[in-house]
Amino acid sequence: MEKISRKGFLKIAAAAAMSGVTAAGLAACNAASSASGVSSATGIYTPGTYTATAKGMSEITATVTFDANTITKVELDLSGETESIGVAAKDKLIEQIMNAQTSQIDGVTGATVTSKAVQNAVADCIQQASGGAINPAQQSTEETSSTADWLGEAPEIAESDIKQTVDCEVLVVGAGSSGSFAAAAAAEAGAKTILIEKFGHDMASGIRDTLAACGSKQQQEDGDDVSKKDAVRYLCNWSQGYTRRSLAQVWADKSGETMDWFTDVLAESGIDFRHEIDEKHEGDNYEVLDVGHSTQYGEEYSEQLTMDAVLKHAEADGLEVQYEITMVKLEKDGDRVTGLIAKNANDEYVRYNASKGVILACGGYSGNETMMNALQPQSVEQTCVNYSKPGAKGDGIKACLWAGAIMDTTHTSMIFDRGAIKPDQTGEYGKASDGALFWMGSQPFLKVNLKGERFMNEYMPYDLVLHAAASQPYHTYCTVWDSKYAEDCEHFATHGCSRLYPHVNGTNPVFPMDYVQAMNADLQDQGYIVEADTIEELADKLGLPKETFTATVDHYNELAAKGEDEDYGKENYRLSTLSEAPFYGVRQAGGYLICTIDGIQIDDNMHAIDQDFKAIPGLYVIGDMSGNYFSGSYPSLMAGAAAGRSATFGRLAGQNAAAGI
Repeated sequence: MEKISRKGFLKIAAAAAMSGVTAAGLAACNAASSASGVSSATGIYTPGTYTATAKGMSEITATVTFDANTITKVELDLSGETESIGVAAKDKLIEQIMNAQTSQIDGVTGATVTSKAVQNAVADCIQQASGGAINPAQQSTEETSSTADWLGEAPEIAESDIKQTVDCEVLVVGAGSSGSFAAAAAAEAGAKTILIEKFGHDMASGIRDTLAACGSKQQQEDGDDVSKKDAVRYLCNWSQGYTRRSLAQVWADKSGETMDWFTDVLAESGIDFRHEIDEKHEGDNYEVLDVGHSTQYGEEYSEQLTMDAVLKHAEADGLEVQYEITMVKLEKDGDRVTGLIAKNANDEYVRYNASKGVILACGGYSGNETMMNALQPQSVEQTCVNYSKPGAKGDGIKACLWAGAIMDTTHTSMIFDRGAIKPDQTGEYGKASDGALFWMGSQPFLKVNLKGERFMNEYMPYDLVLHAAASQPYHTYCTVWDSKYAEDCEHFATHGCSRLYPHVNGTNPVFPMDYVQAMNADLQDQGYIVEADTIEELADKLGLPKETFTATVDHYNELAAKGEDEDYGKENYRLSTLSEAPFYGVRQAGGYLICTIDGIQIDDNMHAIDQDFKAIPGLYVIGDMSGNYFSGSYPSLMAGAAAGRSATFGRLAGQNAAAGI
């Protein structure tokens, strides 16, 4: 007999209630699983009244009465919830439960925390009455097991379906931060090189704004040349040892000359590229290495501008660029990768033969929901806004695995704490939240949980803030500030892309304060950021308990006035008072997902390696789809660490392929 999950049974029951068909009748047709302990002959529930509690803004209590097949009565004690929000939602919540005959209700807009608590308490009562374990935040095994099969099999393509054959020496796939550098380097070395890009020019990934390096001419001229030993140590420590030290050393040794080359190429197109120097204070909690070099954009911010500069330079060396070409699978002759089969804009198969090597720079898999759910469920839950590049579907990783390569055993994403949700939302359990990009999220203003309590040092590397919030109710927190926030942001002196004012040496930030102020105005218009004349009003608008939140603000102001964070040890120059109205706040749950940073394992010459840890001849892997480098957390205070790795290894892969290394 066909089995259905407990959650699936409730879905059937809910559908039955709405359509007039009895849940018992549907159960008889579908045969509920034996684990539920329920049969259609005896009814769905054991009649009676059951009580359960759950945590909302306070502890709430649900009392639910059942007959054999239905919920007949629901009582809710929400007396500890916010009067104008949670308590006011009581009647609507009861109505939804009675109509749906399940705990899985829509909830009441503006009372998300209370709604979720009611869902959990009612689910507990249903569990008691039915003898089954039901958790609205979890899916059954039957519903999630398919996520494990994300790899699939390489497609079979008949020879007769291949309409064209193209020959070259070096074939590069992907025109991003690594692929552009690889193609340029191979062409510069004299190899007949073709770069294929899945999308049209305007959709190509382009080159990231900030790239890390050691030993560039600018660093040396500025007297701020970071020690290669320190940089390698930093990377290896941050990954808890998963970074292969020899690979990090390759980046440290070769990144400086890569930045010098890039600086000169951009200058050919009139684009300025500058080293960043930041403040350092004795007693800072986190070490900062001045490795960042960033593009100095004018009015127009476009990562295609720098890509165009590199490709224009490379085309003078004979590079051929083909857009709207999608890789399908790699081809091998024995152990060696000899090329690949792709599809062109006319949906025709094309064979590319590459006598010296194929360089894959296809990006990661942050845009592939199935892969993310299977490999990084914790990252999914900590995502609020997915800013993945359109090609980040894991195609390159899958192609390599089909060809015999191996992948990192730990899986990691680059997620920054810049996701905003609306005041009636909370973070989701087991899935991503739905929100907007809040660039000021990384500024170390006071942050409180939904109880109105401070719970961390607000100045930490970006994803560590999200990790701290993960243990808070609904992994949701509120960031709050007052009218002097622009002045506060300047003396916070943050690093990397979060910085909103020029660096010490005059290098411009990625986004300046006036840009972020315009972004905040839009977020306020859309209902994400709230404004209030008093702290009490701010508490109301954010759905926080007034008394606790007010006490938290008063205490934080005392710490700021004293110049010492006695509670969490934040640097004194990153403390700020909330004292000048108007006051502002936003709810945050999860961050903005940029990319995945685990991938195919490689050797120090950028070859993919197989299960015997041997290089796969003819196959080079670079950029976000390559591995052996990051793990667990991204070193966000090492500005441009990922893109700098991509550019440096891209250039080396192009040189190595052209030279037959």
